[in-house]
Amino acid sequence: MYKPQKFFLTLTLTCLAGCAENMSQQIPNTIQDTARAAQYFDDELSFNTGIGGAEEAIGSKNITIVDVRAAKDYAAGHIPGAINIPYDKWNSFKGQETEIPGLRKDGFNYIYCYTLLCNLSQKAAKKFAMLGYPVKEMKGGFDDWKAHKFPIEK
Repeated sequence: MYKPQKFFLTLTLTCLAGCAENMSQQIPNTIQDTARAAQYFDDELSFNTGIGGAEEAIGSKNITIVDVRAAKDYAAGHIPGAINIPYDKWNSFKGQETEIPGLRKDGFNYIYCYTLLCNLSQKAAKKFAMLGYPVKEMKGGFDDWKAHKFPIEK
């Protein structure tokens, strides 16, 4: 005779055993290499900024704010002073360009796109860095900028 309680108890115990086994495989057996961790976070700070860091940088003489969103989205609103280098007009930053007009080599180029999960700014930052332009990616993108009610220029 079928006993649903016994079936579900067996299923639950089986799942719990499997979950415990998977979790034990994910927990490292050694203590973190703190020197490596410090280097990782130093690199993060060197190559990324948040919206607050970008907001503080507006107007700085050695920083260019770069919006890589589509031109129509830039026209609808962007970070004050930002220049537009739209991904769709630059072959998604996969082309053979050797220079990008408007970028600077004597200071940072803070790059942003749409959202935190959008990777257009990462693709642009990689391309620009390969061409010798110092870059920082602005985490959160334009959506975070708007959500924090920072100024918007049209």
